[in-house]
Amino acid sequence: MRIVNAIHIDDTDNCVTLTDNADVGDTARFLEGGVEKTITARGSIPKWHKMAVSPIQKNSCVYKYGAVIGVASADIEPGDHVHTHNIRSQGIGG
Repeated sequence: MRIVNAIHIDDTDNCVTLTDNADVGDTARFLEGGVEKTITARGSIPKWHKMAVSPIQKNSCVYKYGAVIGVASADIEPGDHVHTHNIRSQGIGG
């Protein structure tokens, strides 16, 4: 198991962006409100992809860098990969 760094910009963000690949059991390290926090990957997540840092309920907004990037199409647990398989656009037809 390894420690990988992650980017967390805004306190409203419920996911982080990984700066390296993560495998199951790897720990992502990030700052939230000036405090170092960690979360354990529940699956393999590629570099520059997102990982949930808090529970995101189905049909709730997903926040990255202080902005809504989509809506959860399924319940997402902390440590889960956040990508097109579990979020959808909030735009027309999304």
